[in-house]
Amino acid sequence: MKKLFAIIISAALLLSAFSGCAGKTQEPKLPENEQLSEGSSEPEEIPEEIPEEPTEPEKTPEEIAEACGYMTFEEITAAGYYPDWMQPHTYIIYDENGNPTITEGGELSPEDLVGRPEFEVMPFFQFSEDMKIEPNTKAEYDLHGFIQNIYHLWPDGNYNLDYPPEEG
Repeated sequence: MKKLFAIIISAALLLSAFSGCAGKTQEPKLPENEQLSEGSSEPEEIPEEIPEEPTEPEKTPEEIAEACGYMTFEEITAAGYYPDWMQPHTYIIYDENGNPTITEGGELSPEDLVGRPEFEVMPFFQFSEDMKIEPNTKAEYDLHGFIQNIYHLWPDGNYNLDYPPEEG
């Protein structure tokens, strides 16, 4: 019982101590350059100059394409590689000689590159041994236009991610 009484008294003392501070607030101090001068009722206004940000001149689609390493579809396939980027949902079928036929979608033009920041992260085209054209394949591009899968023609006429079984 004595402990309960001591806890109640402690709580009451704490409440009264905190309530005594509740009505007191401090006036915020102004920085020295904004303090009121004697005889004036308002702080001096310091004109605030906002520096103009230098603006870069707008780049033309051709300049953007050059900065991204743009190559035409013909240039890339003539070099013997699958393009990394095409229009979204593009499908390209390569015949037994590796000649391409675009069945859906199409090539990206320099105008298509404007406003696409992904080319700053991943260049428009990179030559890689994994990306060399193989005959009888089909390249699929995703909803952003990046190469998604390369399918291989099977003897039954369907395309599959796996290589066809070897004849033997």
